[in-house]
Amino acid sequence: MRLAPAAIGVALALGVACVAAQGPLPGDVALTRALQAALGSDPAWARLLTDTAKPPLVWATAAVATLLAVARAGWRGGAVPPLALVVVLGLDVLLRTAIFAPRPSPALVTVASAGSGSGLPSTFALVHGALFGAVLLLGRNRRTRFARAAGVVAALLLVAGGCARIALAGHWPSQVAASLLLAAGVAAVVRSGVRAA
Repeated sequence: MRLAPAAIGVALALGVACVAAQGPLPGDVALTRALQAALGSDPAWARLLTDTAKPPLVWATAAVATLLAVARAGWRGGAVPPLALVVVLGLDVLLRTAIFAPRPSPALVTVASAGSGSGLPSTFALVHGALFGAVLLLGRNRRTRFARAAGVVAALLLVAGGCARIALAGHWPSQVAASLLLAAGVAAVVRSGVRAA
């Protein structure tokens, strides 16, 4: 449970910095440009991966995360990703009504598809962070091949997803990081609740 307050605290600090700066934080532009140089500024795989956090594909993504959670921690663990998803979707609505942080600017980086909404939170990072972050938080006591493989798949999807949103310049790296940390904190709280139930 100690992870939850730490993750949420760092997420809030990063979020406050993003909102206060009303632009990229130090390192955001350089990291975005580096990822775009390595991956391209509009890779097709990144758009496809981004769609996995939007209806209708988000439901398939939730099913995959639930199966990975079951492999990691059994049937009870399978409840954590969908519950964490419900919580972060509610948080996403609340936060978007309360704050505004600008998305990446075409004057600074190549933007694949400009969005008009707030760059913080990143709905994608909240969804993937809740679903696959939950998988990573589960199964510390299970050492089977399937449990390890499920953890690796979840970690790869988190990293690939974060890189995709940054390469497309949908969000600054700091916005993605804050959203992922917030989602991880939520997943840790949900995991504790499921264990206590």
